[in-house]
Amino acid sequence: MSYFNMRRGVTLLELIIVMLIIGVLASVTLSAIDRVRERGLFDETMAEMKAIVKAITGDPELLSDGKRIDFGYVGDLGKLPDSLGGLIRPEGELWKGPYYKISFREDEESYKKDAWGRYYQYSPEDLTIRSFGNGQVTLTYRIADSLSDLFNNTVYGQVLDRENTPPGDLAERLILKITYPRNGEMREDSVQPNRDGFYQFSGVPIGRHWLKLVTPYETLGKYAIVTPKSKVLVDFRVPRLFRGNLIYLSSDTLTSSDTVLFWVHNWTKDTIKLFYLNVLDVMIPETVVCYNKVTARDSVCYLGDKIKEGEIAQFMGGDIDTLLVFPEERLKFTIGSFTDTLTPPNTKNMAERRIKIRFSDGSLIDFKVGD
Repeated sequence: MSYFNMRRGVTLLELIIVMLIIGVLASVTLSAIDRVRERGLFDETMAEMKAIVKAITGDPELLSDGKRIDFGYVGDLGKLPDSLGGLIRPEGELWKGPYYKISFREDEESYKKDAWGRYYQYSPEDLTIRSFGNGQVTLTYRIADSLSDLFNNTVYGQVLDRENTPPGDLAERLILKITYPRNGEMREDSVQPNRDGFYQFSGVPIGRHWLKLVTPYETLGKYAIVTPKSKVLVDFRVPRLFRGNLIYLSSDTLTSSDTVLFWVHNWTKDTIKLFYLNVLDVMIPETVVCYNKVTARDSVCYLGDKIKEGEIAQFMGGDIDTLLVFPEERLKFTIGSFTDTLTPPNTKNMAERRIKIRFSDGSLIDFKVGD
């Protein structure tokens, strides 16, 4: 028998070795397939949890003219959903969903389950969505860092006229209002600006909210785009001048020198409504000056208790409670009787005194009596 005839068969040992090699290769291959499949399930689950969070708080990448327009369920209702079902089932008048888009191939429960077929654990109280995955690893996706980031943002700004002048005393006649959802209902907050025009709203949830400035003459509106953990600046420019449209003409003292007479001119073609005037400063060092009577066109606008400089003389209690200054009218005012605050009060001679007066429309006049 030749050598080649002797090697024609396969020994049992060789067969066993070959089978072991094939088994190891198959095991390695199946293990790699399982790892790839498991990695795919993890990735699928994380992507779905991210999509759910976008449904709840909106997609920050959806923009119009460079501004975010999508704030999801929270932006429409001003609260977190009680359950994930609220993302596809209507919940009141403010609901504008569905917020999570379900493929026609899926049932309405599919988005509530991870890639392993287990229900997500949605916890609005600690702002998380969890998947327990394969039973060995827990996946957690946060909705936000804190509730404050979603519901306690700030909108602020300044109200100025077209010449960048703040409203001063006129701030009392301005009001800012912001409308936003809170716990499924629309809410409106309002504030008055400070004399320097600054205003601020706190506790504002994320979303696109309507903000308006109401003046005696017009209402101006803007949208405030409130993103998580933000302070949003919204300034207003009022077309009318806060310094008003009354121009100082001339002044003098009456026979009794404690009473000032002066003329102002409405140079516009609009009727101006006046509700009060405020003698801001009589510029007498170390003395607080008082007065108790204001007249216009020889009719009493204010007659009452003594008012200190810097305080408002509201037009009431006399013949006039709202004073109309007609287009192009030249109007005469008198203010008296000026005294200091000593007891008994001392009459103050106002001849050649410098006086600064602001009217309720914002007009500011500053003159030397007799000029």
